[in-house]
Amino acid sequence: MQIGGLRISEAAKWGETPQILMSAQKQAENAMTDRYILGIQEQAQKDAKAGVYMSEDYVQYSLSHMRRTVSPNRSKPVAQAAAYIQKASSRYGTLLARLLGGYSMKAYVGGLHPTAEVYAPNGEMIAAQTCDGSWIEIQTKAETKLIDASTNIYAKAYSAARAEMNAAPQATAGGSEAGIDLRA
Repeated sequence: MQIGGLRISEAAKWGETPQILMSAQKQAENAMTDRYILGIQEQAQKDAKAGVYMSEDYVQYSLSHMRRTVSPNRSKPVAQAAAYIQKASSRYGTLLARLLGGYSMKAYVGGLHPTAEVYAPNGEMIAAQTCDGSWIEIQTKAETKLIDASTNIYAKAYSAARAEMNAAPQATAGGSEAGIDLRA
């Protein structure tokens, strides 16, 4: 099924075409650098010592890396889409389908609740305007794959750090048997 004149398939919209899936896997793999993995592991160790699983510091670190490495630039096409919607809002029930310099949009304007969707050049939906007028980011397959891989590394590092911390007191307690004899 094609979406309104934009020639975007429903599968592409949700990132389910073979090309999108292969590209997403490659992008996520390329983003998993040794430096990034080490940063995840260090943060997991800090979090384990603090007794906090997936602290805000870790979440911000991983999201920042994701935005730098695999996320599409949403700001420009979303701003362009919002401008087109504002222009067209005087018409009731109009369907807008526009190309936004490689990106594209589909919007229903007019009436009480205009809505819109913004698509990356590969056809994957990357943002949507809700009926209350706010914009939300739609996670791409590449972003999902990177976050999944990051979470897996974090979970393993956190578990290893907690296991090491739990083993340390037992080793110390076991080694204190050679005490002082205070008998008189």
